[in-house]
Amino acid sequence: MVLQLRLLSIIFCVFLMPGTILHSQTDVVRFKRITSHHGLSENKVTAVIQDSEGALWVGNKIAINRFDGENTKAYHLDQNNGINQFFEDSYNNIWVATEFGLYLFNKEKDGFVKIKSDIKKVNKLFDSNVLCVLQVQKNELLISGQGDYLIKFKVDEKGRIFEKSIKFLKKDSKYGNVIKIVKDSNSRFWLATNRGEILNIENNIIKSSSFLKLSSSLFINDIASDNFGHLWIATNGDGLFRYDTKNNTSKHFYKDESIDGQTINNNVTTKVYTEGKNVWIGTDGGGLNLYDQAKNSFNYYMYDFGNEFSISDNSVTDIQPGLNDVILLGTVHGGVSIFRNNYRVKNIPAKNFKFLAQDPQGSRVIEDSFKNIWLSAGRAGLRRYNPITKTVTIFSSKTSNSSFKGNIVLSLFEDNTKRLWVGTLREGVNVYDLTKDKFIDLPQSKDLKGVFAIAEDGDRNIWVGHRNGITIYNKKLELINKINLSKQTSSNSNHVTCIYKDIANSMWIGTTNGLFKYDKKGNGFVRSIYKQNKNDVNSLSSSDILSIGETYDYSVLIGTHGHGLSKYDRKTGKFEKVINGDKINGGIIRGILQDHQKNTWLSTNVGLTRINLKNNVTNFGLVDGIFPFNGGAASLDSSGKILMAGVFGLSYFNPSKFQYKNYFPNVYFSSVKAVNETTEVNYSYSELSSDTVVLEPNNKLLNINFASSELYSKSSVNYQYLIVGLDKEWQYLGGQNKISFSNLDPGKYQVRVRASNNARLWSDKYSTLNLNIRPSFLQRSLVKFFLGVGFISMLIFVYRLRTSSIKKQKEKLQKLLDLKTIEVKEQEQSISQSKISMLEIEKQNQVLKQKKLEDELHFKIDELTNNTLRAMHKNNLLTDIKDKLKVELKNKIIDKKNLVDIVDHINDSFILDADWESFYTLFNQVHPRFIKSLKQQYPLLSEREIRLCALILIDFSSQHIATLFGISLTSVKVARHRLRKKLNIDTSKSAKEFMLDISMV
Repeated sequence: MVLQLRLLSIIFCVFLMPGTILHSQTDVVRFKRITSHHGLSENKVTAVIQDSEGALWVGNKIAINRFDGENTKAYHLDQNNGINQFFEDSYNNIWVATEFGLYLFNKEKDGFVKIKSDIKKVNKLFDSNVLCVLQVQKNELLISGQGDYLIKFKVDEKGRIFEKSIKFLKKDSKYGNVIKIVKDSNSRFWLATNRGEILNIENNIIKSSSFLKLSSSLFINDIASDNFGHLWIATNGDGLFRYDTKNNTSKHFYKDESIDGQTINNNVTTKVYTEGKNVWIGTDGGGLNLYDQAKNSFNYYMYDFGNEFSISDNSVTDIQPGLNDVILLGTVHGGVSIFRNNYRVKNIPAKNFKFLAQDPQGSRVIEDSFKNIWLSAGRAGLRRYNPITKTVTIFSSKTSNSSFKGNIVLSLFEDNTKRLWVGTLREGVNVYDLTKDKFIDLPQSKDLKGVFAIAEDGDRNIWVGHRNGITIYNKKLELINKINLSKQTSSNSNHVTCIYKDIANSMWIGTTNGLFKYDKKGNGFVRSIYKQNKNDVNSLSSSDILSIGETYDYSVLIGTHGHGLSKYDRKTGKFEKVINGDKINGGIIRGILQDHQKNTWLSTNVGLTRINLKNNVTNFGLVDGIFPFNGGAASLDSSGKILMAGVFGLSYFNPSKFQYKNYFPNVYFSSVKAVNETTEVNYSYSELSSDTVVLEPNNKLLNINFASSELYSKSSVNYQYLIVGLDKEWQYLGGQNKISFSNLDPGKYQVRVRASNNARLWSDKYSTLNLNIRPSFLQRSLVKFFLGVGFISMLIFVYRLRTSSIKKQKEKLQKLLDLKTIEVKEQEQSISQSKISMLEIEKQNQVLKQKKLEDELHFKIDELTNNTLRAMHKNNLLTDIKDKLKVELKNKIIDKKNLVDIVDHINDSFILDADWESFYTLFNQVHPRFIKSLKQQYPLLSEREIRLCALILIDFSSQHIATLFGISLTSVKVARHRLRKKLNIDTSKSAKEFMLDISMV
């Protein structure tokens, strides 16, 4: 309850405050952290360096860690040995100055070796607390430590010391220990002591400078030299000094809260590093300070809890330059922080605008005619920022004395009469008169819900786009028109998301379901509708529209929700996708603007994308100080700066000075693993230092791992590889930093790997690894030679032996062939006689078979004739029965004896019915396919007609057929005629010929 009361009191005070003065404004710097989560032995870092290949070396009390972007290896020195400094010489040897002596990294042994000398005095320094290492010339180093002298000596490419080159530089005992040595732009060497003195070296003699020690307790932590003749001196409690070596003057910077932004924020300055006109100062508790000599101003970078992109700790122990303009920071509790300050993005934090909660919703931002910047504050209303007075005015519906309505602002627009239109989610539109500094009423404003877009047409009428279409007001704020984009009020086509007036005064309206264009004609409009059509490549990429803009050639650009950018060609009336999806990072295009250089800028869900006049694409994201746009979009102010606002506050930059440097990362090989059937061999980083790896034979799998020097934005790096002699073109790997090969043949291979940068440009430089795969015993050339000679000799011997054997076999075969030839001729004669005899027998068999068939046929015909005669007898019998029945019917008295006779005749008739079955049986034996074929071809034939066809086939006369069927001869002729018509028998063919054709089917 107490917490709620405190929060309400804070809110009340905030909303009653008409203006809040802002002091803090800084360059946007994004830090990346490397901590124990990445394998560091501990997060307390005392020294850091990135070597020329790109590996990161981190020193702490436990060990020295080497980090290649993925893997970390620990190198242990003496216990509790503090690391003072890393140094890489011109031969790429890594030197380490420690509390217990001087060490050198031995690549062959993959470890650090302590430096020793046969000269006792030299060895004493090498074995003491070595504080600083500096390269004087290409192969000459200068070492300082505890004692009254410094040592200068020369080394070879492996770091071995030439004993005869050792020189001693005497230092007066009244001076303190030299903790740092720097070389200025005039090649003079300056020394700083732990007692606050600044010394220099002239002709190998150490002398004092005119820099005055301010107090006996002054302790110098670090010094650095810039390109303007200045020495920057970091002290342990007395702030920062700038010493002008030309005129021997100094300036003191110390913490003074009354002049915020004009001096350091902590008097304990631990490290200092210069970069052009920038001076980076590490502090103990004040984070990282940046002094801009050109502007005479300070920026501060502090640890921000919950912000993964802030510096990891406020206590800085080391500052070193890395590759590709990266700066490395060692910290007390946060491991290593890495950043790149290659842009000039300014930022005013969100807390300075009194955002009540960190709402991830993006902000709308606009500059008005009076140079004030208006930005939405998530769910906390509206803010007005005056860049001149640096004050903020808060507008919110929660303020009792404010006429502003609606806390969630969706759109901002200024018309030609200097009125600011503010569209909200639920409370309609607020109109603010900028000249009178007050809100004015708008008719039916509260009826407008979800006002995402506001624009002005050529007649200075204001188009307000909302969830239910468009409402149009004239310059007198009178409602003059309402437009429903779809007849259905609930349709997504009425949900307006953006409105844009193009160069031709056409009004383009984007909705969640299509794009509309309204052209003025008379008192009305001509409407055009555009939607996505999957079957038309020249249609919109999506119907869900978020933003509309124009290019330098007045083509209309359409930003969609999830489907990238489309361009409308006014000449063809067709759409095309502007850039392939793999070039624009982010498919949600929330805003489109054109800067003063006619470059197009897209506000996406990933960051900003710039498309220049040559259609080249550059993407900017979090690592560049650009946040994703989650609901808002960037805008352009009157001076040409790009404004962005959101949870991070207000950021802005000048696009003409927003130059992206094309960094090409180095690539180096980190390890090689060879796997055969029984063993697995790993070759470490140190074993790859010679760029040649000798592999044993019979390796089934070979893995080559590599890394790049890009520690800051590793995800932006892609790789390609090429095997000389095998690949004609570079093979694309994407972000994968490993190549795998299986069953490589013995021989020598050269593997080349290169990387691309964030702009996806490929470096001309590549790293090379030479592979020498040894052959097995049987694969060796000498063994192959002797095996080949032996094999050929064996072939010759076998050939000769075989030739002799073949000759003997040939002679035997010739004799045998002659004998067999005689036998074959005799057999051929015998076979010929046998064939003639068989042919005679076969001929006799054929004659006998023919005779047998003829006999069987005659027998069957006789049987058929007998059967037919029996059928005729049956007909006669039936005729007789009929005559007797007629006689009996004429008699008055029925004679039973006559009836018995008639019954006997009928029984005889039954016996004769079976004769037709016998007839068909015999008939089918003679003509087996006739009846079946006839029924298949003419299924409508009656049984009597089928019998008639069978009788015609066996050449029965018409008289016999009449007797058999018990009909007259005339009836037979009629039956035959009808049958010809039913069978469709051609007039040129007889009925029997037709029946014979059927029987052959």
